[in-house]
Amino acid sequence: MSDVIEMAASRRREIFAAVSSAAGPDDAVGAIASLLSVSADEARQVLKAPLEAFTGSATGAPAGDVGQGFALRPFTESEDHTALYHSRSSDETSATGGTWDREKTEQELRDGLDRVEAESAMWFVAVDTARDALVGLVFGEQIDEGDVDVAIWIRPEERKKGYGMAALKESRRELAAFFPGKHVIVRAPLAGSR
Repeated sequence: MSDVIEMAASRRREIFAAVSSAAGPDDAVGAIASLLSVSADEARQVLKAPLEAFTGSATGAPAGDVGQGFALRPFTESEDHTALYHSRSSDETSATGGTWDREKTEQELRDGLDRVEAESAMWFVAVDTARDALVGLVFGEQIDEGDVDVAIWIRPEERKKGYGMAALKESRRELAAFFPGKHVIVRAPLAGSR
């Protein structure tokens, strides 16, 4: 493992925070380069590193260990899952910017479920199994028959508990199996997009 990857792994919480708040890949590269005082090429190396490079012990307090009490379940049209999707659509901090009305939300939901049915997308509900609580959503969408774009949303009241990291790890495994040979790209949420 290169020195820059080791350095990034030791500061993984800061790295993930920088990437998740970036406005796109170039912004993420700049944020990582600044955070680690490295070149843009080295920052790109960090972005391309497999998730496994960032697991294990890190300096500072460990993220909440949700391991055994966490699961991703396939999104269904159940009342609970649909209500969670509506919660995300009205959350100002989500990719929607909180601007979707009920009609737009329902249309996006129908379109998304059509993509799931067509096997060009996989949607999951993040669940704290210890409490049987739905804590977030994960959207994996294939882009033009190529890479898989991943977006993660965690309920505001459930943030900073390790669910985002757990969702990232689990979804990467699930999506890599469902879309073999495709790159799984985690992107920062952009207001007005899915």
